Amino acid sequence: MLAFPVFLTIILLQVYRKPERLGAIIPSGKAILLTGFFWLMQLLAMLLSYQKTGDTKLTSGLLHSLIFLLTWTITVYVAWAVIQVTVLSEVDEKKFVKAGLIGLAVYLLLVVLPQLAYTLGVHGFAGYDDFIGRLFERHWRMHTSVHYDFYQNGSYVTSQNRVNGFEPEAAFLANLLGVVYLPLLVGLTAAGQKFWRFTKSKRADSWVNTIFALSIIAILLLAKTTTGLLTAVVAYVIWIAFAKGRLRQSLTAMMVVGLLLLGIAYFKVGFVHQIFNQILFAKQGTDNRLGGSIALVLTFLAHPFLGVGYGFTSFFILENVPAFTTNNFEYKEVYAQFGYPILSDFFGWFASFGLVVMIPALYLLFKLVARSYLSNYRLTLSQEPSSDYTWDKAMHVAFIVMIILAFVSSFFVIQVFLWPYLLMFFFYRKHLERVEKELAP
Repeated sequence: MLAFPVFLTIILLQVYRKPERLGAIIPSGKAILLTGFFWLMQLLAMLLSYQKTGDTKLTSGLLHSLIFLLTWTITVYVAWAVIQVTVLSEVDEKKFVKAGLIGLAVYLLLVVLPQLAYTLGVHGFAGYDDFIGRLFERHWRMHTSVHYDFYQNGSYVTSQNRVNGFEPEAAFLANLLGVVYLPLLVGLTAAGQKFWRFTKSKRADSWVNTIFALSIIAILLLAKTTTGLLTAVVAYVIWIAFAKGRLRQSLTAMMVVGLLLLGIAYFKVGFVHQIFNQILFAKQGTDNRLGGSIALVLTFLAHPFLGVGYGFTSFFILENVPAFTTNNFEYKEVYAQFGYPILSDFFGWFASFGLVVMIPALYLLFKLVARSYLSNYRLTLSQEPSSDYTWDKAMHVAFIVMIILAFVSSFFVIQVFLWPYLLMFFFYRKHLERVEKELAP
């Protein structure tokens, strides 16, 4: 909630100080047409769904759904605009990334590590974790008894014994670390970019970024969530694929040694055994995710062109959810009474927006990825490796890694319309536009 006025103030100050930047935040005619088309299709989908659902607490309703869409639209615009007026050069790009990674280091040190310590049995941090949790933690609204409250002991970590940062659940922290921050470190190390001033050599710089990335991967593995485990594994494999020379050899060796140690630890260390049983081998409570995903696919197949409209999926999920997945407390006491949330965003996008929106959206995304590869290829041919080249290479790799990890995470729950994801997406897009402009004849 604080981000919006802060970003809006930054935009206004930048335009006030440098009026020539006003043109940079005026959307193109194509963008306005696409937005209008999206709104028209969604309004039509909502009206058709409303004829069937009527007024029910299982949907957001026409008014609230339109308010949510308006909020999304404004958020997307502000995220795009703040990047447009603040990130104009390679120097700006490096400042942006450096500020983000320094902020991440502070966040890990002050928030995530004390929570991780609690999950590892160091309960001396419980009071501190509860204190910052009450101040900053983002909570789900619970409709049932206190026994179902994720935060009943004062914070998520002391109630669930899982790390969440300030997110509502552990999986959302995994998305934040894996999709927003980890790609930057993978890109910087894979490209061999000299980035930090306090390091004396490129090799020392690479060591700092590698340890930073491995720390994030370790947190993802210890977060006790399937999303974190999957993100860590996929990110590490991608990292090896993009790495070169000694870094690739070191990462591969660490992977082999790590797998051996994990295998031994699974049988010898109770904590590791418990984690793997909880999040992988004996995973409990997956009925609703499976049932919701199947229901979303069936909803999309029944409304393939327009979808059912944002805010109306819950009604159709409950209509299509397989009966064999409904014999659990969460379904009976929460979802069946108050609405079934989207538990797989990839299928949720298709069910909500239909092919009429998803095909153009995916086409534009694939086109952006292709442009990034083309620009990187042209840079490779046009110049000898230099500081500029390694930075452009690093951002290309980071962008591709972010897209891959976001795609993987989308089969679970990833809130891509939150500020961190939007800012990073538009940051990579802005970087690509700058590179293309420099490469233009």
